This record gives sequence, structure tokens and C-alpha cells, in this order.
Amino acid sequence: MPTLSPLNGSSGGRIRRLTRPLARLSSQLQHEWRQRRTERVLNGLPAEIRKDIGWPAGDPLASDLRHPENPSR
Repeated sequence: MPTLSPLNGSSGGRIRRLTRPLARLSSQLQHEWRQRRTERVLNGLPAEIRKDIGWPAGDPLASDLRHPENPSR
């Protein structure tokens, strides 16, 4: 007689439905962390280099333009 474990059978779909949002959240958090890290690196460059590559000046409005969905970043 076959047994159903949490990883196969009918409960497998339920586990995937529960873990999919967590995986998406994890991916989104990783993306945002990398984005902030990249911005910190770019903001740490000398002003002349930032100007040459077209990176905005260090004013607060420039940060708002890069994150229109959340101006507090």
C-alpha cells in the first residue's frame, strides 16, 4: 500500500503553494539588497567618476527618482 509523504502525492502541491510566496519574497529581498549594495558602491566613488558614468549627484531627490515606488529609500 503506497504511503503519502509531505513531498509527494496530493500534499506536494499544497507544499509548493505554501513555499512559492516565500521563495518569491526571498528573491525580491535579495534583489533589493543587491540594488542597495550597488548604490552604496557607486555613491562611494569619487564625484568625478560618478559624473563621468552619469550617476546622479548625492542629493536626496536623486534617490527618490531611482525608487519611485518607495521614496523613503
